[in-house]
Amino acid sequence: MAESTPLTKQVALVYNADKPRAHHEWARLKRWLQQRNVKVIAGSKVTPSMRKADFVVAVGGDGTVLSTARQVAGWGIPVLGVNVGRLGFLAATEVGAMFRTLSRALAGESRVEARTMLSTTGVAKGKKFGPYLALNDAVVRSSASGRVLQVQATVRDRPLASYAGDGLIIATPTGSTAYNLAASGPILYPDLDVLLLCPICPHSFVQRPLVMPTFEVVEVEVLRPSPPAILCVDGYVIHTLHPGDRIEVRRAQEQAKLLMDPDRTYYQVLQNKLKWGES
Repeated sequence: MAESTPLTKQVALVYNADKPRAHHEWARLKRWLQQRNVKVIAGSKVTPSMRKADFVVAVGGDGTVLSTARQVAGWGIPVLGVNVGRLGFLAATEVGAMFRTLSRALAGESRVEARTMLSTTGVAKGKKFGPYLALNDAVVRSSASGRVLQVQATVRDRPLASYAGDGLIIATPTGSTAYNLAASGPILYPDLDVLLLCPICPHSFVQRPLVMPTFEVVEVEVLRPSPPAILCVDGYVIHTLHPGDRIEVRRAQEQAKLLMDPDRTYYQVLQNKLKWGES
């Protein structure tokens, strides 16, 4: 769902500390905002004081936007991404247009997109863990290169499919352009309220990606014989899973709110980022 942003009084500003250019552009944005008498809460990471901001500007790549969105989702404030990375699917703007984009955001002219998130819990060696919040995906993959991982997906307490291959991706529509895309999964419009299951290099031509409604809860169990598996949430390794261990993935109560350029459609983003040609 898209909505208009209210007039802004204070802005939080974070950046990816591993990228020197991100710090440089962060400093430029900080000065620019202060010159316009905007109260700025700035730092390299999200802090509790930032929950008072009208929105958060995240300077970096998609990973920076993902991390920031996860941390502020519970506060209900939106994130505006400034891309200094490679693709930048989640960013509202590139560096060259960041001041124009910020000007519109400060004037309340940006579009707010509410994105579905995932909540992942699990049981490993008899001990519960989670929940872990994700905007892109939860992935169970083999920890041993070249060794087949076997997992069982269950929905409504009934077996859905047994997958043999490199692993299984459970993605949101936002995450459909992440690992899912590299695994030849479909691209989903980000406003859709669905989940996506995509096997990674399955050892069967009939095991295809599956789009599901978000009221379903997907359980994934590592089967024997399999090497240890790794659970990754939005690209971060969360847990090691052994045969008999399992996870449950469901729609999270939280939603990520992203500030976007109101003049740019998602189809234009795809055209630009995936080099589909000029319009």
